[in-house]
Amino acid sequence: MEVNQNRPAQGGLKKAFKIFGAVLVVLALMFVVVFAYNYWRISTGRLIKWEGQYYTKDQIKQKYGEQVYDVPAKNTPEEVYTKFREALLKNDIEGALGVIREEKRDGYREAFKDEVKFDKWVKTLPKKITKDNEMGNFAYYDIDYGTENKNSVDFVKNKEGYWQIDGI
Repeated sequence: MEVNQNRPAQGGLKKAFKIFGAVLVVLALMFVVVFAYNYWRISTGRLIKWEGQYYTKDQIKQKYGEQVYDVPAKNTPEEVYTKFREALLKNDIEGALGVIREEKRDGYREAFKDEVKFDKWVKTLPKKITKDNEMGNFAYYDIDYGTENKNSVDFVKNKEGYWQIDGI
């Protein structure tokens, strides 16, 4: 009678496949659990997608601050834009920076230092802006420079109820 010498190797191979299969099942199960947990967090509002990334409520508060939605507005975005434009036309840079959110002022102060670009840009600012969208403390308006590209002004209402420019 001839003994099959390959039998021990087949047994070891079967054991390796069983271990590999068990590891795959555990990984698949972990993936499903993590996916289900995150889906539950998204659907219950514990995880929020903002600007392409997911944040918890605490991370949103830390990054953007507490948002108060029931404060009555003491000015309008149109008034803020008009004040901004008029200050720039009078070359009152500090007056224009006064209607921009404090966190953004340094960036605009640097941008306004390039006098050639600044003068050219100020002359193209239109008198009127068109309302695009307003939600709570955020408002978005379109600027028509007469080009095919869409440009916008973003406004944020602060805790005191004053609209400020967030981006232009």
